[in-house]
Amino acid sequence: MRMRFFALIVGIGTVLCFGGCGKAQEYFVNGQEAFRLGQYEDALMYFTKAAEENPDKAEYYIEQGHTYAALRQYEEARKALEHAVVEQNLELTRKNNKRAWRAIGITYYEEKDYDNAKLYFEKALAESMLPELDADIRMYLADTLECEGDYEAAIAVYDTLLSERKEYAAGYRARAYMSYVLGAYEESLADYDAAILLEPKNFDLYFGKYNVLGKLGKTSEQLELLGQITKIENPTSEDLYFIAKAQYFSGEYDTALDGLMTAAESGYEDSYFYAGEICRMRNDYGQAIHNYERYIEGSGAKDAAAYNQMAICQLRQERLSEALETVLAGQKLSDTLHGKQLLFNEVVILEKMGNYNTAYERAAAYIRQYPEDEKMQEELRFLSTRVREES
Repeated sequence: MRMRFFALIVGIGTVLCFGGCGKAQEYFVNGQEAFRLGQYEDALMYFTKAAEENPDKAEYYIEQGHTYAALRQYEEARKALEHAVVEQNLELTRKNNKRAWRAIGITYYEEKDYDNAKLYFEKALAESMLPELDADIRMYLADTLECEGDYEAAIAVYDTLLSERKEYAAGYRARAYMSYVLGAYEESLADYDAAILLEPKNFDLYFGKYNVLGKLGKTSEQLELLGQITKIENPTSEDLYFIAKAQYFSGEYDTALDGLMTAAESGYEDSYFYAGEICRMRNDYGQAIHNYERYIEGSGAKDAAAYNQMAICQLRQERLSEALETVLAGQKLSDTLHGKQLLFNEVVILEKMGNYNTAYERAAAYIRQYPEDEKMQEELRFLSTRVREES
């Protein structure tokens, strides 16, 4: 999400570069250029000077707020953005208000304050001006709902988005993933196909579809899909990463590992995750952990899978305290797909550490969330006897 936030800020900044006068506008233009180059401290200085020169220009406060957000100074960002909000029924004012509310929502989203995030996203959507921002805001709103575990509501937001923007590939992809999580595999497959039709060169979509086909037991179609990737003609460096990834899924581990490490050296840091998987399957836990760490450090892990897999390797090495730290770090990502496994592994690790009371509490919390899990029910019964012995 953060990448979509920053990318759109730059685009909005370019649109806002109009009018104004004198030194304030000069500061503003310099701030936009500094922001575009990722020089956020300089950008903040320029936007602050612009606002000081002309305190009545809402755009200056909006860009100042965006820059504070880029620096992860969210409270300061909100103060600047709220300063830009003016309750007037003027076209420019309403546009600025919508931009500000959207950005305030994102600051709360980044801080995992989902109630306030939803409030401001919905406030921004209620404003009819700048309808070109609505798809992005709905994506944020749906992701916020997903983080809260309200998956059906998230899908409903995607439904609305795609009724408005029928050729919005990112929307199909997001809804496909949400349907996958809910086990609605046919619906997920249809959305991946729709997204691929719109973006046939986006090979990430092919791997999402690959996972769905696996759930539907369509092995031959999985292999056909991987074959389309491995046979790419005149591959770019990015294509080579996808080819190595396809080789990994095809079980060609030696070839895949070479390609993945080459891709990692070329900046495709997701390669480290799949290299870690190959090392883990070969029981080379030390190298697997090294690769997972490189993935997490380099990519800022998009999901919690690497944390879960790294914890398993640490567990195999009897590095229990480190495994527990890894699992807890992964849980902070609020990952829908891997969150259940992380909670399960937390209980396993706590039991192995002899921390039966905490293990019992976490097992009970797990059962409240996943009451159908018979394995954890059995574990909870065992832990209840250990807790009584400790008391």
